[in-house]
Amino acid sequence: MTTITQSIEIQRPVEEVFAFVTDARNNPRWQSAAGLQQTQQTPEDPVGVGTRITETWRFMGRSSESTSEVTEYEPNKKYTRRLIAGTSPIACGEYTFEPVAQGTRWTFTVTLQTHGFFSIAEQLLASNLKHGMAANLTAAKALLEQPATNRVS
Repeated sequence: MTTITQSIEIQRPVEEVFAFVTDARNNPRWQSAAGLQQTQQTPEDPVGVGTRITETWRFMGRSSESTSEVTEYEPNKKYTRRLIAGTSPIACGEYTFEPVAQGTRWTFTVTLQTHGFFSIAEQLLASNLKHGMAANLTAAKALLEQPATNRVS
């Protein structure tokens, strides 16, 4: 099992960053570099413990689907999802949010649990995921820091 953590500071209030990140409809906008193509959230609103998110990914020329469930939901503080179905090596994703002088520090922690082929290449996968997470956080920052007239949540 490998744990990877990435953080970024975003010049927006915690409430805005939390609302954007926890709305699964936004995920393809900031996770496209990682191959996320589509998301579906059940129920659609409101998000909370028990909400399920099904995602379709494109990786190495193949599509795969995974479903995770929200296991922790503390508004403007913490949001955690655990894999419940699919072939994703990401067993858990935890998002924490804290106010800082210039806005919000968002920390994203992923726990990998590899099986089969992925266990052979776990360190390579972890390295690629770390770079992908950094790109995703940077993409979310760019979207959130756009002038309000250009931002969609």
